[in-house]
Amino acid sequence: MLGIDLVHIPEFQKQLELGGDRFKHKAFSSAELKDQRIDHLAGLWAAKEAILKAGELSPGDWLDIQISYDSKGKPSGKVKTQEYEISIAHHGEYAVAVAQKVVKL
Repeated sequence: MLGIDLVHIPEFQKQLELGGDRFKHKAFSSAELKDQRIDHLAGLWAAKEAILKAGELSPGDWLDIQISYDSKGKPSGKVKTQEYEISIAHHGEYAVAVAQKVVKL
């Protein structure tokens, strides 16, 4: 299953401002918050939403969805033991992410 999500960065920034630190800490792990540029966080949010869709998951604890980067900067996602390949892009006022479950044979 494949998932995709598009985030309008100005709208996401308003959500962050309204929710403040409480929203940030409910949505992102401390590792994910190391880079707090708005376009980066919007990309992470899009990735988490894309993983929900790819995994056919119900919204729940956003901290269960972990986004990390390898040594070359390639992002990946994980929910418990399920891994996801993801791609994140930003351009202008938008961030987009695509996610697909990793199937191990």
